[in-house]
Amino acid sequence: MGEKKEVVVIGGGIFGVNLIAKFRNAYRSTTANMHITLIEARDDFVYSPLNIRNCIEDVSDVFIKPYDRLFLKKPALGRVVCGLATGVDQDRKVVLLQSGEEVKYDILVLATGTSFEDPNNVPRSNHSDVLKYFAEKRELIEKSYSILLIGGGPTGAELAAEIADRYRSKKKVTLIHSGQLPLTEVYSVSLRQQVLTYLLQSRVTVHLKARGTDNGDGTVTMVKAERGSDKLTTDVLRADVVFHTMATKPATDIYPEAWKDDRGCVRVRDTLQLVDDDSIFAIGDLNDIKEGKTAGKIHYSLPVVYSNILSLVNDKKPSKVYHPPAEFIALTMGKYRATGQITLPLVGPVVLPSWLLMSQLGKHINAENAVASVGY
Repeated sequence: MGEKKEVVVIGGGIFGVNLIAKFRNAYRSTTANMHITLIEARDDFVYSPLNIRNCIEDVSDVFIKPYDRLFLKKPALGRVVCGLATGVDQDRKVVLLQSGEEVKYDILVLATGTSFEDPNNVPRSNHSDVLKYFAEKRELIEKSYSILLIGGGPTGAELAAEIADRYRSKKKVTLIHSGQLPLTEVYSVSLRQQVLTYLLQSRVTVHLKARGTDNGDGTVTMVKAERGSDKLTTDVLRADVVFHTMATKPATDIYPEAWKDDRGCVRVRDTLQLVDDDSIFAIGDLNDIKEGKTAGKIHYSLPVVYSNILSLVNDKKPSKVYHPPAEFIALTMGKYRATGQITLPLVGPVVLPSWLLMSQLGKHINAENAVASVGY
């Protein structure tokens, strides 16, 4: 038996830790020829689907867990390096850390996910900084009467609904979105209309076919198309706090430009390997697969990466390919309502009822299952 292959995973989010958990739960003989290193700047795993709710209600103890149990059952399988990755030297096959340390790899997995803005821009820092960040957001929302959100994608829609659900008529919540309906055209008109209905029922003021510019002084300049015409009107809206909940971008700043397309996404083949490097995989939100980037895609992409890594570890050619599934999404619209869609063969997109989604998501949006991936 030769030396073990060093498998390095950059990013301890949903995709990164679930991939590691899949190896951890495999037979020892399956992983005998590999050693895993997780590189993550945070002390803790943060289950991102609960970020929005944690800005309204303190549920930190439910979804923020340290990585100390990640390899507890199989300590020889791997280790966690707490540090900020700043680059990859492809020629030398090392990951560069801010500390000056270098981590060698035979196989590299890029799982750094998405870059968000407030209130979803959780610091890549220690435990106390993460808790402080959420506490500050809760305090800010608590003391503010008028709250304006620019961007009506999933983050904007969920945040608006969470605030309205928590505070009812005590807050004035306004959402500005450039589309004719919330979300994007990736999703069905029926789903988007359902999201709008829930927002209006929650007394959220929704401006569609509008764009907002944050002036940085508590005002937002809104340019909006008048109903039934192409004429634009301009208004200045005032708010105690403004959140930018527009489209996210892939967290790929530390990777070489040659790896990325014009959107900053890492270019991959259908095996989820880089276009020009068999030893590097890119999973989750940061790759250039044309699909809605949701956490649920983990059930389809992880088996591909898992199988192909094992092939490389055993000096075989990776052969498992990723087929993007039909679009599906689940959105919480406050603490007690949800909506979403699945796409059925011969039928097309179907909007799912709230009761069904809530029965699946549970009280904490499946956080209990998620933290099990890090051993809790």
